[in-house]
Amino acid sequence: MSFLAGFFSGVERDNPVIIPQPLRLGLIALWIAVMVLFYVYRHRLAKMKNPYRLVKAMGIILLIDQIILYGWQFFSGYFNLEMSLPLYHCRIAIPLLILDIVFGIKVLRPIWVYWAALGSIFSMAFMDLYRFDFPHYTNFQFFIAHILLGWVISYVIFVLDYRFDKKGLKVALRVTLIYNITLILINAAFNGTFIASADLAYNYGYVVFAPEPLTALSLSVPTYLYYLIILVGYEALILLLFGLGRLLNKAGDRHHTPLRASA
Repeated sequence: MSFLAGFFSGVERDNPVIIPQPLRLGLIALWIAVMVLFYVYRHRLAKMKNPYRLVKAMGIILLIDQIILYGWQFFSGYFNLEMSLPLYHCRIAIPLLILDIVFGIKVLRPIWVYWAALGSIFSMAFMDLYRFDFPHYTNFQFFIAHILLGWVISYVIFVLDYRFDKKGLKVALRVTLIYNITLILINAAFNGTFIASADLAYNYGYVVFAPEPLTALSLSVPTYLYYLIILVGYEALILLLFGLGRLLNKAGDRHHTPLRASA
């Protein structure tokens, strides 16, 4: 019982979690390796009797993970307005992905594909974990969620033949711009100010200041300039992902479209 109490503890420590460099590199290698395997074996996976089974299993794992995550937050007493609301882009991308992959609501795909890609890439780059000593549920949950995001996206592109088109791009750009402006207003309302400082409690979407190790740099920039950088930067990143997606479409083309109508 003492192990479970510690594993699902709701009390964070003051200092951030330090991830050993070999473990960090190993996790990144695992993340990339599976995506590469999906590309290499895309023809074989697409020809399976039910090619959706594998990606649906990943979606169900994410669904279970979300249930455990928010169950832990509420029952451990950790849940707090400053950090726990599902207002980060990847926190929204995950339920949108689940609604699509598990429950078949595919109209959401042009949004979650881009947000999940950004969430997976930046999370694996910065690895900003909850501040709990190992072993803790969140030590594992962070990587389960963000690694699976990358795997699901690559599977949808290479195996289910998701096509990056201009219609989906326009939807993603508009929704992202509106959402980021809304996030700036929400953070300002909670913080009581639009002016950024390191002691502000609300920083959803990192639109007030960047996560470590870029926090000090972002706070050295005038706040309204940083807001502009965020708004323009997200749009630019989505355009970059669109261009990369089009290249991946060409690289993964199978010269036939057996799944495209239903994917």
